[in-house]
Amino acid sequence: MAQAIVAQDATRDGSVTSAPDLPSHWLLRAGAAAGLGGAGMNEHAPRLSTTEEDREKCPFYFKIGACRNGDRCNRVHIRPTRSQTLLLPHMYPNLPESLSIANDEDWDDDMYARAQEHVEAFFEEVFLELANYGEIEDLVVLDNVSDHMLGNVYCKYFHEEAAQRALKKLNGRFYGGRLIQAEFTPVTDFREARCRAFHETRCSRGGLCNFMHFKHIPKAVKRRVVREMYEEHPEFAGPGASQCEDQSRSERKKRKKAEEKSGKSKRQTSEERRAMIAQWNRERAGELQGRAAGLVAVN
Repeated sequence: MAQAIVAQDATRDGSVTSAPDLPSHWLLRAGAAAGLGGAGMNEHAPRLSTTEEDREKCPFYFKIGACRNGDRCNRVHIRPTRSQTLLLPHMYPNLPESLSIANDEDWDDDMYARAQEHVEAFFEEVFLELANYGEIEDLVVLDNVSDHMLGNVYCKYFHEEAAQRALKKLNGRFYGGRLIQAEFTPVTDFREARCRAFHETRCSRGGLCNFMHFKHIPKAVKRRVVREMYEEHPEFAGPGASQCEDQSRSERKKRKKAEEKSGKSKRQTSEERRAMIAQWNRERAGELQGRAAGLVAVN
């Protein structure tokens, strides 16, 4: 895939060009200058304490990497200049079905199946794209619907250098018609940032909760993309490589036998996944245009 180094604060009037070797939803923004945003430093932040100094820090930004008050927050947001973890704000393009489920509205099996297929295809594609910059430890997509968390994606690399490369290469590109504005985040432990009630029982706040609600990604999907990452990047010899290789041999045998027995067709290729997501994005854009036209007609 073609890559470009562009600034996080790319100019609004920059032109948008499509690279021939990129899928239609990965675009480059021309005319941007190189540079990194953010100030302050919080490389190895300790646990929250009760000192006066720590009370001045925003606990939500410290633990979640996002705050509903944004720049208007009366507490300090210490933005790290280095981190293993990147935040890709609002990158995931939620389907209407996904939002209905996250909001605890009425939904049926067909709605759930469509929403789940969409997020799994997104997860696979984005994971493998981000793996081009380094060995990934974890990737999560949020199910929250509040403005500051909607569609947020977090990617944790094993090494800070990989996150640094990804930040430089991703900023200024587009995904699904949205400008990517990656940033370092102080979040280092997703288990501490997640909403325990949501993942253990049920969260009373629903999609508006200020702690992380992870979209469900089956373990089989996660194992598959991790295996593909190591197959595509044999230079990675990190903590997960040897364990993944042992698991992949037995899983390949089981999967092959299951597919032969059921007559199941081969799973989608990367190109097929991209085409499917591009089609979903076109359908979503058409729905939004239809709603806008309806509002104009009413007025």
